[in-house]
Order: sequence, then C-alpha cells, then structure tokens
Amino acid sequence: MGESAGNKWVIVAYDLPNEPSKLRVRAWRNFKKLGAIYPPVSLCILPASERGKAAVSQLRSEISKNGTVLVMNATALDKQDITLLASMFRDDRRRQYEEILEECQEFLDEIDDNLHKGKVTSEETDELEEALDALKKWYRGTKEKRYGRAEDTLKVEQMLTKCADALARFSDKAQPAKLNR
Repeated sequence: MGESAGNKWVIVAYDLPNEPSKLRVRAWRNFKKLGAIYPPVSLCILPASERGKAAVSQLRSEISKNGTVLVMNATALDKQDITLLASMFRDDRRRQYEEILEECQEFLDEIDDNLHKGKVTSEETDELEEALDALKKWYRGTKEKRYGRAEDTLKVEQMLTKCADALARFSDKAQPAKLNR
C-alpha cells in the first residue's frame, strides 16, 4: 500500500480561473506528479455533526444505487484553511438569508396586492398562512446549519415578525367575510 497506507489521504479542493489556462495546467501537472487522482465526482463539504453524518449515511445508500459515493472525514491542515472554509459557510448562509428576505418581501407585496385588488378572503388567508409557515420552516432549517451571522438572523427574524403582523392584519380584514357566510 505504500506511504498512503490505511485511510489517511489529503484532499485538495482548488479553483483557478479558466484563463490563463497555464495556471490550471501547471496545478494539474504538479498534483499528478505527486500521484493525485481526479475522480469524476461532485464534491461537497459539510460540518461533521451527528445530524450531518446520519443524513450522509442515508444519502450514501440512495446514491450508491445509481452512482458512486465516497465519504471521508477531513481535517484542515492549518488555520488558513479553517478560516477560508468558515468564510465559505458564512457566505453561503448569508446568501440563503438574503433569499429568505427576498421571499418575505414578496410575501408582503402579495398581501398589499391582495388588499389593493380586494382579494381579502379566508382562502387567501389560508394560502398566506401556509406561505408564512414555509418561510419560517426555511429559516429554521437555515439557522440549524450554523455559520450564520447574528445580524443576518436578526434581519430575517424581524422580517418574519413583520410578515406575521401583516398577515394578522390581513386575516382580521378577512374575518368579517368569513363570519357573514
């Protein structure tokens, strides 16, 4: 088995611009000289939590039915790698929170549009309640993934409160219509 006997490996994930191509080629050649392989697989990184490991175990059996899956524990080699990885996770969470904020704004716009058009019905209220529940679930799921910045979570929580308040006002206007049936 040579020097890399057992289950000790070095995984290097890198990204270089397409141009100039000589940068990519140089890196590829240097890694190949070291004996690196480039397996034809997609790569993802997730924190090594118990929840994540359980989910990966389930995904492994599902993926294995139709393809190849390779699961390895990895440890960053130095502080620079840890810092970069944490930054990547924070950026991903920030983008997710921005998406939630955009959807919340669309939710508020829909309420305003319904009010403007006079579509204040119990059916609309039910649909809006389902939409708000989905937004809250999305937020909880994103927050559970960790690495979110406190200011981003605070913005989303404030926006969700604003959505809930707007829905309550909308629902109050729909109630008389509900009672008069």
